[in-house]
Amino acid sequence: MKNLLSSERSKWICVIGLVAIGAGITAKNVISYPTECLPAEPIEVRHSI
Repeated sequence: MKNLLSSERSKWICVIGLVAIGAGITAKNVISYPTECLPAEPIEVRHSI
């Protein structure tokens, strides 16, 4: 049976996947929204027909 990471293409797909997961985790931890920018009351949106 062939090893999963035996081909060059599979190796690069795994590397790209790991980089994407790492970037997502980093972005989630780095990007934060200050509480001063949030509205005091939630805005209610109504659609009139």
